[in-house]
Amino acid sequence: MINSTTTAAATTPPEPIKIVPAPGKMVLKIVGVLLVAAAIVSLVFGILGLMGIGLPDTFYLDNAITEARQLSANIDGVPMWTQESWQNLQENLVAARATLLDRASTQAQINTAYTDLRNALDSMVPSEAFADIEVAGFIPDGRAVNVFFIYLIILFLILGITGVLGIKFCANSKKMHMLGVFGIISFVGIALLIIFVADTLGYESLPPFLPLIGMPIAYQIGVFLNNRKTSILITFSVLVLISLIALFPLWWIVRSSLMYLHEVSSTRFFPTNLVFENYPRALERFHYLLHLRNTLIIAVPAVLLGTCTAILCAYSFARLRFRGKKFMFGLCIASMLLPPVVTLIPLFIMFTNFFGLLNTFWPLIIPWVCGGGAFNIFLMRQFFLTLPKELDEAAMIDGAGRLRILVQILLPSIKPAIMVVGIFIFMLIWNDLLTQMVYLRNEGLATMAIGLRVFSGSYGTEWHLTMVATVLSILPALLVFIIGQKYLVEGIVMTGMKN
Repeated sequence: MINSTTTAAATTPPEPIKIVPAPGKMVLKIVGVLLVAAAIVSLVFGILGLMGIGLPDTFYLDNAITEARQLSANIDGVPMWTQESWQNLQENLVAARATLLDRASTQAQINTAYTDLRNALDSMVPSEAFADIEVAGFIPDGRAVNVFFIYLIILFLILGITGVLGIKFCANSKKMHMLGVFGIISFVGIALLIIFVADTLGYESLPPFLPLIGMPIAYQIGVFLNNRKTSILITFSVLVLISLIALFPLWWIVRSSLMYLHEVSSTRFFPTNLVFENYPRALERFHYLLHLRNTLIIAVPAVLLGTCTAILCAYSFARLRFRGKKFMFGLCIASMLLPPVVTLIPLFIMFTNFFGLLNTFWPLIIPWVCGGGAFNIFLMRQFFLTLPKELDEAAMIDGAGRLRILVQILLPSIKPAIMVVGIFIFMLIWNDLLTQMVYLRNEGLATMAIGLRVFSGSYGTEWHLTMVATVLSILPALLVFIIGQKYLVEGIVMTGMKN
């Protein structure tokens, strides 16, 4: 007999599976709609701006006002323009600002104000003191606003694709990685838009555009809510932002090296004209190859000898047993607390009065032979400690000596540490202005740091050429860092990891 309870259970339909909605679906859908709307607005303004009609006419006028305000009246107190042309520019500038601020201004009045101000800029006449300058290079040509409108059309594609994908795949957790990538691209695109606004229309025009940066941030939050594995994209976005902030001073140096002198002090992010002529002009005064040669004469032997002696000292502290080892290692570490300037005078007296090494490179090389520096010894010792001692014992059983074990077995295993120590020593020597100025008094022995300091001191008012010399002095150190970056990161990560 069939149990009635069993029959009832068999005939009862299964409960429907509840589909839990994606928590970030609504966020992605709302932000996607906002991005599509922003893309359409960007396209409309970009097309109207390139056609020179409609609302963007105020942008042309605003940009002309910004360019006129950034034009320098004088350089080092010497008038740069004739009084008549400068006064004419100021009168048209005042009239243009009044027209722009007057909400009752018609489109015809805006166009007239823009044309008058543009003509005033184009008709600027240099004074007698600057009669030989190339006027076209000092007067902004207004092309930046056209580049701005072209970028608006490019931004339309970026925001439009990101918004459509957000709306279409807002509930598909498997597509979150793709959406996260486009969110990062949109973040960079809007950040560049804000920079273009500041560069084209001035910083006072930034407030209405700043809230736009919140859209890609909210977009990434929606991506994260749908798939927490995409947190790496969020982290990458933050790292991109931090990297841009960290690289901003370097970009400012490069940007200033491609400008005319009067533009360097301006707040523009991009040069009005790329002045590559600054580089050959700077090299006429900045003896780059001489300074590079002198620096390498010091750096190459110091890196080789310093790294070798640091390896020997670290191996002794990590592997050998001798009386007072811990005490001596403690003294070595304690020496890191001693500021280098404290030992500068005693070392100077020793190298000059006793050995007569003033105006030679030896006082800058010999200190690195004495262990390669306490920090480098500590770093190498930590790497040696990560290697099992069984390697040494097995090699000794096979008849290998200490030196052979070090060279053939241990050193191939600590290549990252060797590269890190070499890079650290090279960077310290490259940037060591104080010690090099103490020992090197002859102009023919000047290193890169001394040469750059002398150049900026002699031609401090010509900041565009000083920035050129700075860019050239950065390049070799940057090349060394790029070559050794892999080992540098690996060495820092593995320091202190045992077995």
